[in-house]
Amino acid sequence: MEKEKLDLNYDSISEIKALLEMMGLGPRKRWGQNFLINRGAREKIVKQLDIQEDERVWEIGPGLGAITKLAAAYPVNLTAFEIDPGYVEYLSRAMAEFSRFNIVSGDVLKTWEEEVLATGMPDKVLGNLPYNAASAIIADFIEKDMLPARLVLTVQSEMGDRICAKIGSKNYSSFSILCQSAFNIKDCGTLNPGSFYPVPRVASRIIMLTPHHKYNLKDAKLFQNLIRDIFVSRRKTIRNNLTSMAGHRFQQFGKDELFQVFEEEGLALTLRSERVSVDSYVRIANRLAEIQKEK
Repeated sequence: MEKEKLDLNYDSISEIKALLEMMGLGPRKRWGQNFLINRGAREKIVKQLDIQEDERVWEIGPGLGAITKLAAAYPVNLTAFEIDPGYVEYLSRAMAEFSRFNIVSGDVLKTWEEEVLATGMPDKVLGNLPYNAASAIIADFIEKDMLPARLVLTVQSEMGDRICAKIGSKNYSSFSILCQSAFNIKDCGTLNPGSFYPVPRVASRIIMLTPHHKYNLKDAKLFQNLIRDIFVSRRKTIRNNLTSMAGHRFQQFGKDELFQVFEEEGLALTLRSERVSVDSYVRIANRLAEIQKEK
């Protein structure tokens, strides 16, 4: 590959197009590939990560390496997870000067656990996450207790709304509760569609996640099942949702027992699921875990 092609101007759509054409590649919709051509945004993301010397940093979805090279300039161990073999090949050459850079080929959801076993937990994580995978990646990290000191992620605005949603809002969901049960969340700003190539149809948002270790969940899986199941029919009342849950995944409790736990937490069964706080869902899950242990 030509040397000048390795020194890509990440702000230039024409250079990106020329490189992709030369490599026989293109932005793949199924992987949500959009290149961040806004230099200020790239610098902001790396700055928000607050990289310290000798940290282990992960990047999810480096693409052609626009943010990767900024992060690799720090004295850190940088590991990038890239699903597209064509970009893996390019990055392996373009990043050759960085001795502490490593690339993991394949779907991050299938590879990150093995990387943890091999090299340990990362200190920081950054990534421009595709919409169709963002929630799955974040949820997988939380559910498997993979909580680095800081994550700075670019997600589509709709996803950002869900992550940041307040109790009672239309975007408050089981995913909001899952994220907020593990992290303090900071909205670091919106990126307009013109910050990317190809130009997406919606805006994006930079989100910072830092673990708060506020809750001591007695049964994390029970908590996760609780918040998922109670939002299956979000327009129904808690009473109706609990009745359905008692017939399926929570049948070991029975609906009357479920009703009692909610009522003892001061929650009217006529409420809807989005009117219950993260704190309350954690307390309810812990109560149910205690009851389950006694059965």
